[in-house]
This record gives sequence, C-alpha cells and structure tokens, in this order.
Amino acid sequence: MREADIISALQASIDQSSSEVIVPIGDDGSVIATNANKQLVTTTDAITVDIHYPKGIEAKSIGHRCLAINLSDMAAMGASAKWASLVFSMPSIDSKWVEDFIIGFSNLANDNNVDLIGGDTIRGPEFFAVSLQGYVEQGQFINRTNAKEGDLIYMTGHLGSAAYGLELIINNNQNDDEQFIRSFLYPSPRTKEGILIAKYASAMIDISDGFYCDLGKISSKLNKGFKVDVLTLPIEPNLIEQTSQDKAINLALTGGDDYELCFTVPEKHENQFLEELTSEFDTLFTCVGQITESKELLMAGNEGYALPESTFEHFSS
Repeated sequence: MREADIISALQASIDQSSSEVIVPIGDDGSVIATNANKQLVTTTDAITVDIHYPKGIEAKSIGHRCLAINLSDMAAMGASAKWASLVFSMPSIDSKWVEDFIIGFSNLANDNNVDLIGGDTIRGPEFFAVSLQGYVEQGQFINRTNAKEGDLIYMTGHLGSAAYGLELIINNNQNDDEQFIRSFLYPSPRTKEGILIAKYASAMIDISDGFYCDLGKISSKLNKGFKVDVLTLPIEPNLIEQTSQDKAINLALTGGDDYELCFTVPEKHENQFLEELTSEFDTLFTCVGQITESKELLMAGNEGYALPESTFEHFSS
C-alpha cells in the first residue's frame, strides 16, 4: 500500500458530514468555519506499542483506542468532538492490518460524528497520534481546578476491568474472560455523559493513569485532599470473584486504562444532577468520596487503607 492508498481508504471510511468543514483531509491544511458563540477545544494524545498496548493485539483495537483516548479527554472537558487529525506511523505495511485499523478508527469516528480533516502517514516506529478538536458553548467548558472542599467525588462506570484485561492479554489468558479483555481493547469514552455532567460538575478528569493518580491531579491543583472509601469503588463483581477483593481494589486504584470520568459535584446540586443523569443514561454513577481540607486520605470503612506506593509515570526510573 502507498501513502495515498491509506489516505484514500480513511477518506472513504468516515462520513465527512460536518458543514463546518470547508477543506477536509487531502490538502496541505484543513479549513473549519467557527461560530462566535462557541469555544474551540483541542486534545492531543498518542499511543505506542509496548508502552500503551502489547505488541500483537488486533489492529481494530489500536485504531479504536487511538481515537477513544482523545474522545475521553474531550468528554472530560464537557466538549463535543468534531474534527480529528491522525498521525499513522508503521515500520512496514500489511494491507489487511491497515484495513482493520481503519475499521476500528472509522467505526468510532462515525459513531461520534467526527470528521477526519488531516494528519500524516510515515514509515517509522509503530505509534499513532490523534489531535481532536471540538467545541463548547461560550464559557461552558469544565476543567480540573474548580472543585471546593466538601464537593462530592463521583465516577462513571467501573474501575479496574481494563487493567485486569491487559493482565490477561500479557499472560496469554485471552480466553479467560472476554468481558475484561474487551474493556482494555475497546474502551467506551463517555462522550454524551461528559456534556451533561459539565452542567453540574465543579471539576472533571478522565481516568487513564489510574483513579488514585488522576484524582490526585484534581486535589493537587487545589492544594486539597480527598477522602475515599475504597469499599465504595465501582468494581465489577466478576473481577472480585476472579481475583480477590484486595487485588480488585488495587487494580481499581492504580490500574489505569479505564477511560471513565471522575468528577466533583457540589452537594447542593447532587439531587438535581442525579435526577437528570439517571433519566438520560443507563450509565452507572457512583459517589466514592469527598474533597477535604487535609491531604490525601483513603479509607476502607472506618479503618485506614494503605496508600499505593507508586502511580503511573511515563518517565519514572
């Protein structure tokens, strides 16, 4: 396959339906018509083999994941994703592999009405990067810095399942439980939920590096702490059955790759927030703790819980 073949296949696979796209993929640059009542939001993230995923996983998953992680970041901002640019780097090309990658990428793009407007294809190390742009209504974005002491800490979905799925893949136990394997291979970014959560939340972040690490990013920005009862963490019952309660809690705290949303809600908005979200979505929403004045403190019931010794860090020794 030539570079032009890959670009043509991507063009053909994604519905380029957005009226704001004046010049799409295929030129030296894209042209987007913006609306003065909206603010542009941009996210950029990359994945590379042996760092973000094991060598040899299916190409559909890689195509899906490189877009999904950016959609999750966009959701954490309370924004609607609209336009993507893709950097595709591989040391060699296999046409069937490329076709499967495009299926994974384009299915998710089409499901979320995302247009592909640019990027690059190169021969090089195996990695894929996406820059995603979208918008929020003027002043309606959400960030990590506005939580207050006393705000409730909420989660979407379940924690720890993707990390256990990755463990099964690495240990070649991929037939053990498809539920957990799929949680890692095909994360489901909370794109619709993020927009509605932003109406009520004071701060929000997506869980990519592990719940404990990412919640710490919210509290450290505030110079605050948090109190979390680890027994309330939303963990799939099957995960506890297949491992143990202690291991499941550890995976939930530090495992990463969940791409769920962690957010804080002022207590005075909780009832209205729950009423609207539970009427709109079947998604699980769980209150797991509260922002506190003191530094980080995790609790199991009324007893202390040993804090994780380390969290994910790209450049740790």
